[in-house]
Parts: sequence; C-alpha cells; structure tokens
Amino acid sequence: MKEKIYYREIGRDKMYKTWHTSSDNMVIYMNSDGGSIVFNNKIYPITNGTLCFIGAEKYHYTMPEIPDKYCRSKIFISPGDSLRIFSALPESHLLMKTFSSENAVCAVLPEELREEADALFKSVNSLKNNEKYLFAQLCSCYIRLLIMLDLYTCEPPVTHPDFAFKAIEYINNNISYSLSIDEICRHLHISKYHFCRKFKSALGLTPMEYILKTRLMHAKSMLADESTSISDISDKCGFSSVSYFCRAFKEAENKTPLQFRKEFSREALNTHH
Repeated sequence: MKEKIYYREIGRDKMYKTWHTSSDNMVIYMNSDGGSIVFNNKIYPITNGTLCFIGAEKYHYTMPEIPDKYCRSKIFISPGDSLRIFSALPESHLLMKTFSSENAVCAVLPEELREEADALFKSVNSLKNNEKYLFAQLCSCYIRLLIMLDLYTCEPPVTHPDFAFKAIEYINNNISYSLSIDEICRHLHISKYHFCRKFKSALGLTPMEYILKTRLMHAKSMLADESTSISDISDKCGFSSVSYFCRAFKEAENKTPLQFRKEFSREALNTHH
C-alpha cells in the first residue's frame, strides 16, 4: 500500500483554478482562510476548519484567495483500501453510501474538534515511512475524519449571490450546446455587466473561462472511452469545431486529445497488470 499523505502543505496548488480529479479518494483539511472550493454547482468557502471528502474521479477545483499562502493537509486513499476499511465496521453500508467515489462532502468543524482533526493528519504523516504501522493508523484516522464529516456535513452557505449557483447549474446542464453570456443573463434575468463582475468575484474565473474549463473537464472524462471519436467528443462538449477543440485541449493540457487518450490507456493497462 502506497498512500499519499501531506501535512500542512503550504503554497500554490499546481491545479489552481483548474478542474481536476484523482484516481484515489481524498480527505482534505483546510488550515487557512479565504477563497472557495467548487464541486459541480456547489461552492464552499475555504476556511480554517473546513474538512472535505472528495471521491475518486470527482472533479473539483480550488481557488484560495492568496494562493501562495494556501495551507491544507491531505490523505489520498484508494477506493479499494477504503472498502477494506469500511468492511471492518458494523453498519458499514451507511458510511459507504455517504462516502462513495461519486460523492463530495464538506463540513465546517466546530472549534473544539479542529485541533483533533489537525492532529490526526499529523499522526498519519509521522508514520508515512513506516509501513508496519501506517495502515493501522490510517484506518483509525480515516474513520475518525469521516465520522466528523458525517456529523457536521453542511450545504454550501449563502456567501455568494444566489445567481452564482444558478449560473453554474445552467452552464453544467447545457454544456453540450453553444453558450453565450447574453443567453445566460437572459435565463438569470440579470444584466451582463453585473453578471460578469459578480461571477468572477464568486468563482475566480470569467464566465467564458469557466465554460471552457468545464468543456475540457467533460472531454477528458469522455476520452477514456476509446469507442467515442474525437469528433463526437468535440460535439458533445459544445465546442464549435474539432479544430478549436484540439487547439484548446493542447493549450490546456500540453498534449493533443489523442495523445491524452493514449497515455490514459497505457496507465489503465499498467494499473491492471
């Protein structure tokens, strides 16, 4: 077992303001204030004491207010090891339902639990080079963190204008189609100037930047299916042409869609051997 553990990692995330995912389940604890973390059409503030579970292959992006001072602790654990841990528990199906790979869950811990949560990450980190005891400690800490999450799970607070949630929901639901700022504003009954300014404030991206990043996120997921042609992916993700899709993808990923697909296939093959 080679789990990835980071304790109080400080600095700019290399995937800052970019939709990204992991093949592992992740538990992340925020040690800094300011900014947001986004899952689908939910926006949670980054605050000291925020604890999140992000399921494997669950797309998300973070935009801390001061990227270079962003402080967080993380544990990555494979879905298989997660199931092994759950299997040892009574009523394990209840936790498995909440913390499946399809879910993303956030909680803001009360102050009396924050020191304990931080200490749990620290204790696992101290054993990361000691395989003899690491898994046992990881099991204990993982379950305790998930219990905290289960007890204090919260919906996104209304810290941003309601239209921000409606806007990203509308964009996500219509990403296959041509989308314009004017069309979104008509749907939301809001002025273009007000919409663009408030959207950037809430999400850290302009509406068109968000739309492009979301199209590319969906494209990367679809490229895993080799039976779907590049042309079909371009069309289903709402790109105006295949050439524009390939150009935008190459600029964002530093590789063409076909190169990305080949690399994904090789990684999948190596994983199964």
